[in-house]
Amino acid sequence: MSRTRSLSRTLIAVTAATAPVLALAPSAHAAPQPQVPRTPLGLLPTTPALPATPAAPAPAARVLPTVEQGVTRWVSVDVANVRSGPSTSYRVVGTKTLGARVQGTVVSNGWLKISSTQYMAPSVVSSSRPGSSTQADTMWLDVAVGNVRSGPGLGYRVVGTMTHRQKVSGTWVNGWLKIGGGKYVSGTILTSTNPGGGSTAETVDRWVSVPTANVRRGPSTSYAVVGTKSQGTKVSGTITSNGWLKISDTQYMAPSVLTGTDPGGEAGGGDGGTEQVTQYVSARAGANVRSGPGTSYGIVDGRAFGSKVTGTWTSNGWLKIGTKRYIAGSTLTSTDPAGGGGGDDGGTTTVERWVSVPVANVRSGPSTAYQVVGTKAQGTSVTGTITSNGWLRISSTQYMAPSVLSTTAPVSAPAPAPPPPGDPAPTTPLREAIMTTAASYVGYPYELYGTPPDAFDCSAYTWWVFKQHGINLPRTVRDQRTVVTPVTEPQPGDLVFYTKWYHVAIYAGNGMVYDARNPSTGVMYAPMLQDPGMWYGRVPGV
Repeated sequence: MSRTRSLSRTLIAVTAATAPVLALAPSAHAAPQPQVPRTPLGLLPTTPALPATPAAPAPAARVLPTVEQGVTRWVSVDVANVRSGPSTSYRVVGTKTLGARVQGTVVSNGWLKISSTQYMAPSVVSSSRPGSSTQADTMWLDVAVGNVRSGPGLGYRVVGTMTHRQKVSGTWVNGWLKIGGGKYVSGTILTSTNPGGGSTAETVDRWVSVPTANVRRGPSTSYAVVGTKSQGTKVSGTITSNGWLKISDTQYMAPSVLTGTDPGGEAGGGDGGTEQVTQYVSARAGANVRSGPGTSYGIVDGRAFGSKVTGTWTSNGWLKIGTKRYIAGSTLTSTDPAGGGGGDDGGTTTVERWVSVPVANVRSGPSTAYQVVGTKAQGTSVTGTITSNGWLRISSTQYMAPSVLSTTAPVSAPAPAPPPPGDPAPTTPLREAIMTTAASYVGYPYELYGTPPDAFDCSAYTWWVFKQHGINLPRTVRDQRTVVTPVTEPQPGDLVFYTKWYHVAIYAGNGMVYDARNPSTGVMYAPMLQDPGMWYGRVPGV
């Protein structure tokens, strides 16, 4: 019996020694370390011993070998992510802005280790500093409107604003561009890419090769027209990557309207013909003689009132009186002022013409280089005399281009806009201020769902104009219709709603409106559209 109990104890000991050790899940108390199994002498285990299974470690950043220590880098993109480990699979724990200085060690996969929990990708940092205290960088604003602050941080006060595509130069301070005068712009809203498309460094001269050429805000026809140049005008600038001529940061001209040949050269270029004509200076102050057929050319001489000059006409209405010597046709007359009469007319017969386009400009002189002093609606009859370059002289300060006139009266005049009973007078200071603001955006581009003030659609324009005076309108035509009070006697500053086109405008008085009409016109001052369902609405508080 004693022998049996002894044998049982031996078998139990052997079985316990050779059994696998099971790892238990950790509990609130630390589990004891598993013992290494021991095999009694003289006995071989029937099954192999299994090692203890360790608990799964918590996620942590991979420890990669360091290949470079104590390095300095600068952020080379607008905004760079800082991650918890050395790859994009780790979460973002912060950001750095363009130009920010960072130090750390480079690990074997190229990432910069700033601290044990902060890493940056090699693609967003550079070993060369973007700008220095002695060398300025040139940047362009990459948002619609950006703040200029009094120091390099969001905690500094706003001291001004910049608009989209505006060019600035300065030096970097903690990711902010110091542009001088104690002013800073955040690198997060700037771009080093010229929105003008880039240009060659060489300045070139070109001449306008068509009667009237548009000058646009950017290097394509999708940009708004900001001015015009007449045929023969000399312009200088740099060529963008798509061939447009960049005259300034906000003035571009298409290559299709320009030529590299000076029309004022010896070959004649843009001259209108070879027939010699005699003219007299009709300007009381005298006439300038310029080196080319345009006001952009330098003055080389002058002629007094009544002086007789002989030459040939250029195609843009200048008289060529010699080699590189031109006088504007607007200062000349074919009638000797000493003999009475004259002016700058090519004849004295009064003629009648009719406006052949929806809205025609009336200018202060006989070319598109003169300022607009009024407009005429389609079908309007106008009388005057024909100038030497074909313009209709209505009065001494009113001229109209032949391209907007017809010698034939319309069969029936177009129906006038629904006439308001009359503009109540006087207007208020607030309404006058609204009119001034509305007029300041004439010429800006139309863009459906555009972002003011860079571009507008019809309701964005009315919303923006009133917002400048502390009046908050809804953003859409549909909602603006619901907040106004319908009126039958509109005043300047009331809104005009069009049922047919679902369009809104700002009434300007005398049947005229300010509105963002369509992509081809942009923001304009023009007669009201013809719409039987049109009605007027008064904005609360106006």
